[in-house]
Amino acid sequence: MNTSRIFTIKNPYESVDWDSWTAYKANRHTHSHASDARVDLRDMIESYYAEGFDVLAMAEHGIVNKGWTVKPKQLPLLSLPVRKLPLNPLTPERCREITVDGAGRDGRIMLDVPMGIELNAGVLNKNHVNSYFVDTGDGDWGVENDYEPAIALSHKLGGMSQINHPGDWIRSRHDPNVARDPKHIRYFGDLLLKYPSCMGMEILNQNDSPTRHDRILWDGLLEYVIPHGRTVLGLGTSDAHFLRNVVSSYEYIMMPENTVENLKTALRSGTLFTVGLHAHPELGDDFTGDVSKPMPMVTRVTVNPNAQTIALETNGAEDMVEWIAKGEVIAQGKRIDLTQHTDKIGCYVRAQLKGAGGICFTQAFICDDGNMQTTPDTRTAAEKARDEKEFRRNTKRFRAIVKFLGEIIKK
Repeated sequence: MNTSRIFTIKNPYESVDWDSWTAYKANRHTHSHASDARVDLRDMIESYYAEGFDVLAMAEHGIVNKGWTVKPKQLPLLSLPVRKLPLNPLTPERCREITVDGAGRDGRIMLDVPMGIELNAGVLNKNHVNSYFVDTGDGDWGVENDYEPAIALSHKLGGMSQINHPGDWIRSRHDPNVARDPKHIRYFGDLLLKYPSCMGMEILNQNDSPTRHDRILWDGLLEYVIPHGRTVLGLGTSDAHFLRNVVSSYEYIMMPENTVENLKTALRSGTLFTVGLHAHPELGDDFTGDVSKPMPMVTRVTVNPNAQTIALETNGAEDMVEWIAKGEVIAQGKRIDLTQHTDKIGCYVRAQLKGAGGICFTQAFICDDGNMQTTPDTRTAAEKARDEKEFRRNTKRFRAIVKFLGEIIKK
């Protein structure tokens, strides 16, 4: 046993009662004809219900979800492509069957997550933020290339937020080194430290095209923020615009009962697993999970601080379990002995389960040896001023339009 580093292990699943809690199938980022999807509101909700989801958040661009029986308003211009398409809410009777009675599912309801919205609705560069539980941003077009105003407003009002598909904004899908860029890690990391109500970032979205290197960014952010006393949740959503997106990426959220308050607690503590049919670097560009096969899933986590081990029990649907630290695979198997890998561990480990049905990511297990170091900002004062000036220029909508049109012409 290597005793050069002994870790205090913070288990994100410590509060879970594995014998009585349930893994609730959840998607918290969904669209309809209310914004820019090609599916009617009631049809989208019905599709998730038919696919066995237990938690659903409608998070339209710039439109707060006021309940599934309320016809959402539409934003001018943004809704032009779908303006003449039907926009039907659920009837009160059907809504009750889904959210109260669990009709057709032996009483298992699907929770309507209150007041979901995708903020920065009108930006060209997709610096999108989801907010939940507070009435904020309704009809607001947002600020180009700046996540902070949206996150700050949700935080001020007592909501919870998440950073959506950041790879779309930093344009890292074709270059993993962009996701490793210290300026991107510093930007998102500082936001997360400033606003604890921003729970984390999407690491899986739809078919993983926009998020294909966002696990790399996630690992960098974990190393950045953990020494400051917080973590970053790695989240997964379908961001559905078509019915084919419904089961692409989602979460299993561990809760004692399917309620809004329990959901809030789970999102604060991180008692969830992110799963998906696609994960391009990890599973290969040509791989798609077989929906007829079970998704790999963790059924129990056991941390032994004295032995310095973390052990997983699973549903048996995985072909491989890998353990990640500092963005690299350091071990395989359902159990990791941290003492055998102290030279490779920074301040966390996380696991990923691969199988025929897709991939499952655990949240990060913080590994604190009492000597964690924060990441210094080595820029000079002049460099900081230059970077701030350029950042502020990029928040101007005219500049964003010019850049956007330039990229279209290049293509």
